[in-house]
Order: sequence, then structure tokens, then C-alpha cells
Amino acid sequence: MSIPTQPSASTSLWCLAVGESREIVSIEGAKADSAAQRLVDIGFREGQRVTCLMRPGFGAPRVYAVGGATYSLDQQTAICVIVSEESRT
Repeated sequence: MSIPTQPSASTSLWCLAVGESREIVSIEGAKADSAAQRLVDIGFREGQRVTCLMRPGFGAPRVYAVGGATYSLDQQTAICVIVSEESRT
């Protein structure tokens, strides 16, 4: 599966740069329904703003802030979170 490197009209959470904030458009992807439900349960919901806090190298999980909490998501999970084009830092 190819992951876009530049954000477009909507893109995955994995593509955000450090400090970039976007609105969540949807939770989707090929992951099991339980994984998508877990994302919703911890605060990754449509309309919420999410900010990328850290992007370590070598494919390590990235750190995001949403709803007053901080989470580390691996690539397979982060690509399930689709965010808007609009950016607010």
C-alpha cells in the first residue's frame, strides 16, 4: 500500500507534520472494526481537531494530541484516521 507524502483534499493522520493541526473527517481503512471503534473510544472522532506532536524516524509510532490527551499511533492505525485539507497550527 502506498502512503501519500503530501497532504491533499483529505489525507491520513500519518502525513501530518509536527505542529500541524487538522480536523478529523472520518475513521476508515482496512483495519478490523474493533480497531476503528477503539480509535473512536479514545477520542478520534469526526470533527475533533488532532495535532501531530512528534514524528520519530525509522517508521516509529508518531505522537498525536486529541481531546486533551496524547496518544502514540503506529502507521497501520494512523492511516485509518482521515483528516481535512485545512491546516491550523
